[in-house]
Amino acid sequence: MAKKVEAQTQAPTAGKTYCGAEGCKTSDHRFGFCAEHYEQFKFGLIKKDGKPVSDYEKKFEHYEAFKRRVSAQKAA
Repeated sequence: MAKKVEAQTQAPTAGKTYCGAEGCKTSDHRFGFCAEHYEQFKFGLIKKDGKPVSDYEKKFEHYEAFKRRVSAQKAA
């Protein structure tokens, strides 16, 4: 006798989708990410599947420096 395997279903989220980055529970904004993680995705810190890249620490330092430069230009 073969066992019947039932597919697991997720609870409905009432049409709301969430950020695809690991550990983020914010609703998505663009391309499946919240606004903050979308910018990190554009900068190359996060892959399409939401996982960090292998050299995340090094790129994150560059990302922070970039954000400081941009904010300094806006203030000036």
